[in-house]
Amino acid sequence: MTEPRRRRIAFAALAAALPLSVCLAAAAGSVALPPGSVLSSLGSRLGLPDFSPLSAAGATILWTVRLPRVLLAALVGGGLAVVGAALQSVFRNPMADSGLLGVGSGAALGAVLAVKLGWGQTFLALPIAAFAGAMAAVLAVYVLAHAARRASLHGLLLTGLAVSALAGAGTSVLLVATEEFRVKTVLFWLAGGLEGRSWTHLQLGGAWILAGTALLLALARPLDVLSLGTDEAAALGLPVHLTRLTLLALSSLVAGAATSVAGSVPFVGLVAPHALRPLVGPLARHLLPASFLAGAVLVVLADLASRTLSAQMDLPLGALTAFVGAPYFLLALRTSEGRA
Repeated sequence: MTEPRRRRIAFAALAAALPLSVCLAAAAGSVALPPGSVLSSLGSRLGLPDFSPLSAAGATILWTVRLPRVLLAALVGGGLAVVGAALQSVFRNPMADSGLLGVGSGAALGAVLAVKLGWGQTFLALPIAAFAGAMAAVLAVYVLAHAARRASLHGLLLTGLAVSALAGAGTSVLLVATEEFRVKTVLFWLAGGLEGRSWTHLQLGGAWILAGTALLLALARPLDVLSLGTDEAAALGLPVHLTRLTLLALSSLVAGAATSVAGSVPFVGLVAPHALRPLVGPLARHLLPASFLAGAVLVVLADLASRTLSAQMDLPLGALTAFVGAPYFLLALRTSEGRA
């Protein structure tokens, strides 16, 4: 089968899977809603006749609880997958993701610091503090890498690992020093999850994710040139340093916004683009939109599983994506070593 045909089939399958998974996730849960009524209710908001209306309680569950959570899951998954695809091209490493920039560790530190200061019960305090922590970690990586004259990809990678370790150590110290009843406020956030997310979270986090993702998609051609290597990109007239800095800043913005509203959701940025590259090819103009669709489907289904596998509580979303991503990572690593 030719690559264009594989690519068309992959895009068609992903384009069909995303609305189906959103509808399934909106209908399923502790209170099951008829899928036909869910589709009818969604269509009514678009001006279509409501052939199978939901009850008042069902409509409240759908529009107040389920739909904002499901849509936020799709945006978080899509954003993280696009970031992973972009960073894999920037670092020329198929195993790269946002963790290389210290985003997750910085967000965790910011959230725990907010809880330590007693802001845990304040509305939107944790997401805002997490976003600030993520951006502070990325800024620290940039500043330290340039101060040490290690602005190369290798230097950024090493600096990011060091900053992540420092932020993780700070998080551990704050958790130990925080009262137990406050620690419980942040533990589920650290494990990743979308419980209690509302339209406000969707509007705040989704705006940054969509804006950053759109800009990354617009930079697909420079990203392809940059993936050829520093010398080759410079020879083709690309401002390498400015382009790389812009791509890393946008990736940090998207990953920071996603982490601030969903907590730690690992491996999405690694699995989606890595799995799709053989199907759609390595070009960013194909890989980035395909990764967005695949990441959205992955997190929507993982969040659905987190709500339905246990009747007592929501399971950690980050743990479920890790259960899928870690074996895939080990398999991909073993395959790449076998080829080498």
